[in-house]
Amino acid sequence: MRRTCGHTFYVKNLCGTTEIGVKITDCGPQTDLWCGERSCCNGNCATNRLIDFTPAAYSAIGNLSSGIMPVTIRS
Repeated sequence: MRRTCGHTFYVKNLCGTTEIGVKITDCGPQTDLWCGERSCCNGNCATNRLIDFTPAAYSAIGNLSSGIMPVTIRS
């Protein structure tokens, strides 16, 4: 699901019910550095980092101190 900068994705934390819309503002080249990283919540798991958020966007759907969280992403 690769999209260019300016595209809006809708992201939902698998640990909660909140969904937010986020716009891609920077398409960084280093996503391969995080392959295999896994995060789980109540049996819902996600592997690999797919997207980085601003602190404001992250705190809208999760606890900022958690670092990573399992999410679903739709276009």
